[in-house]
Amino acid sequence: MFKPVLFAVLVLSAPMAFAQETLREGSTVRDGEAWVTDVVVTARLPGPALWRVRKGDSEVYVLGAMPVMTKRIPWDSKRVERVIGLSNVLLTAPEAKGGLIGGARLLMDRRLPLGKTLDEVLRPDLSKRFYALADTYGLDRQKYKKLSPIWAAATLREDVYDKAGIATRDPEKTLLRFAKAQKLKTRPSGSFSVAKTLGRIDDFSAQQEAYCVAATLDEIDFAVKNARAATKAWAIGDLKAVQRLSPDSALLACLEGAPSTKAMLGQSVEQTVRAINKALETPGKSIMVLPLSALLTPGGALQQLEQQGATVTTPAL
Repeated sequence: MFKPVLFAVLVLSAPMAFAQETLREGSTVRDGEAWVTDVVVTARLPGPALWRVRKGDSEVYVLGAMPVMTKRIPWDSKRVERVIGLSNVLLTAPEAKGGLIGGARLLMDRRLPLGKTLDEVLRPDLSKRFYALADTYGLDRQKYKKLSPIWAAATLREDVYDKAGIATRDPEKTLLRFAKAQKLKTRPSGSFSVAKTLGRIDDFSAQQEAYCVAATLDEIDFAVKNARAATKAWAIGDLKAVQRLSPDSALLACLEGAPSTKAMLGQSVEQTVRAINKALETPGKSIMVLPLSALLTPGGALQQLEQQGATVTTPAL
């Protein structure tokens, strides 16, 4: 039985990739444009940002989310729990599709060739930075020694976030708990191909791998420094602060092969619009968690849905 660390990063981060500037090695990349908030956010209501998208007889409640959140920070969930009580289904993140072939690829791609070690294949500056971060959190260097660079970066990301009390699937996990308590059915909002995504890694050069490792280390540093403040801002619907303090999904952008993360944002917006429109095809009410930036960026999902005839409001509840 294997622990598909990189695959978990991909599946859980897929709807969260939203940086808008070209990634530069050695720098922390931030969102280069302002989010649209005045069009769809009419008042600061208790709890995190929540929208209702209506079209015909269908309504989709959308909870805006960040890519990472500090665990166990309290937030006012009353509005969200009331929405769950009104809904017919909770739509969760895309489901993994891969089977035996995908699992085999995961096992094959995660380790270095015989005789090679991570510190030998990484540039000296990256190796020093990588292991310094592992040492800071008391992690075992040997765990990463035989992993290929991208696998090592993904594993380190997971391990550091665990040590720092940072979650990558909140608030969806919280909503799943609420749904279970209220006996609300759940289903994935789509599917995700393991083999298709992992296939992109095969063509990476050593330079591209180093670039992805550096970008992931930047993401980890930024998240550890700012996740608590970002989560507190999210909990009260302070979207401007969330924008400023949320890390970008650098690793996913690398693995998707995008020349810049602006392309990743466009893909995320398209996926978000498709997911909401698909939910709107079924009469009744549903609730789903989607990335804030894909929702609110200029020309983002909420604006596009309004242009397609949907009504977008911030429900008081």
